[in-house]
Amino acid sequence: MCTFEKICVRLACWLILLVALLGASHPARAWDDYQIIEWQHRDAAQLATLKQLGVTAATVIANRDGAGPPVRQQFAPMLATGLRWYIENIATDFYSAYHRWFPNRPVNWRFVEVQHRYQQNPSDETALWRDPSFSDPAWQRKIRDRLTATVRGESRHHPLYYNLGDETGIADLSAFWDFDFSPASLAGMRAWLRHNYSTLAALNAEWGTNFVRWDDVRPETTRQAMHRTDDNFAAWADFKAWMDVSFARALHMGTDAVHAGDPSALAAIEGVQVPGWGGYDYANLVGAVDVMELDDLPLAHSLNPKLITLTTSFRADPTDIHDIWRDLLAGSRGLVLWDSKNTIVTADATLGDRGRAYAETFSEIRGGIGALLITSEPHVDPVAILYSPASFRTQWMLEQKPKGDAWMTRTAEDEIEDNAARDTMWAYARSIEHLGLQPAYMSAAMLARGDLKTRGIKLLVLPHAIALSSQEAQAIRDFVAGGGEAVADVSPGVFDQHGRRLPQPMLDASVARIVAPRDLATLAPKPLVWVGAPDADVVTHIWRHGDKTIIALQRDYSPTATNETVALTLPKPAEVYDLRKKQDLGRTDRVSLTLDAVYPAVLAVTP
Repeated sequence: MCTFEKICVRLACWLILLVALLGASHPARAWDDYQIIEWQHRDAAQLATLKQLGVTAATVIANRDGAGPPVRQQFAPMLATGLRWYIENIATDFYSAYHRWFPNRPVNWRFVEVQHRYQQNPSDETALWRDPSFSDPAWQRKIRDRLTATVRGESRHHPLYYNLGDETGIADLSAFWDFDFSPASLAGMRAWLRHNYSTLAALNAEWGTNFVRWDDVRPETTRQAMHRTDDNFAAWADFKAWMDVSFARALHMGTDAVHAGDPSALAAIEGVQVPGWGGYDYANLVGAVDVMELDDLPLAHSLNPKLITLTTSFRADPTDIHDIWRDLLAGSRGLVLWDSKNTIVTADATLGDRGRAYAETFSEIRGGIGALLITSEPHVDPVAILYSPASFRTQWMLEQKPKGDAWMTRTAEDEIEDNAARDTMWAYARSIEHLGLQPAYMSAAMLARGDLKTRGIKLLVLPHAIALSSQEAQAIRDFVAGGGEAVADVSPGVFDQHGRRLPQPMLDASVARIVAPRDLATLAPKPLVWVGAPDADVVTHIWRHGDKTIIALQRDYSPTATNETVALTLPKPAEVYDLRKKQDLGRTDRVSLTLDAVYPAVLAVTP
């Protein structure tokens, strides 16, 4: 066989492989391809143009009060063009009560109002009553009935998902506030506390209180907790933990109502905030709905691999194209397009500049790469990062307490700023990822049930884990005694999980070594593949697809970056195919790749 014939045979084999990768039989899934969703209303001609671009779905606004356009009128253009749709904002009045659209008012005017009321009169506890309360049985019934009726009315069209609410939260997005001291909420909190504390005496011992009856139990407000001199914040922190639980339970209720209307339907929330206040304890949240539109994809997927995640794009400049690919590699299953200025498709249904900028990326992702990654199994290295909302809460109190009542004026934007617990978690994650590793995140419950052992973890990172339970501490000791390595940036377990300072830390240096994020290289396990990048700016992602391995490499974005040549070393020689360039790279154990600042390399490797 001549050289030309050999090349033809090799290329034909790779075409067969690519078809097999994309068309292989997989377990039934509700979402097995990448969806691109236009948010703003478009007519049929505009939707036809968007469909050619790669858009697969559009938005229909729920008609909660009968005053808006009928749902069937809204989805008629989608039916005409063969696009799917999802139902938007079905219960925003419940889940996003302090951040939602009103005519002639700011979206957060209700939150600003309660802030002013409480600043003027801190003894007015009604300013700390959420309206509506997530624990109000009348509202719960109202929302359940509305969701189930909506789903039953639309289920024959199989919407992509049903969105419970956009930019949901306890207050205004991720803003800190002392919601919810309403009677219904406090009654729910007491029942929750009785489940978590063995006796009332145990609660009194932890809180430093002397309640005689469970009905007497009341948490501390933030003002009261800040006036304590013993660093026992348990009566405040337990209430904050309860509110996270209350928010997650309300979402669970909504999801159950959607499933009652159609067991195959998907319930969603959009505008999910970073881990922090507002109900955004991801350990509770990621199991409460089926679909989330959010930014912190690795954390969400680690805590619930079954969660369907979406992201949103507001522009199509190089950094945004980079982020679309980055999020796809991190587990995103779709993209919402926000285009309030008609820059993707114009009023006359022609493709705009932003639409043209998306074209190459949408073509590649919708051309098979998106579906391939979604139906593949992500590889996870034996490295775990502890996710500790208890430490976040305690750290916030330590940072804000010296500022007194300044917390009353803090906004959602303020709460996105520095918090040592959250920032250190992200710093460790970035360091690990740039070592060519894909870490797992673990919650307190996962540690307590033995996931460190069952998942074969070798390195456990404790980012600013200043608040630990005794169960977490024992699991970490057992892990280290069994040969594992634990590292931290500060002494772990200075407080217990309720936010009460302890006489001495739960873990000492013999259990958890103090190692900064930048110094992890000597302790980290060997990656599955090795990447030599001169600028140390490449993140590696690996998936299993049958007997094939998919490898993606992407650089950190920099507007001044030039092309960089990186070397990928495999464990042993294998056939390598570049899925983006559709190019056979031959049988080898070392691949030289040129990466620009935006696009990844995506390779299929087969023995």
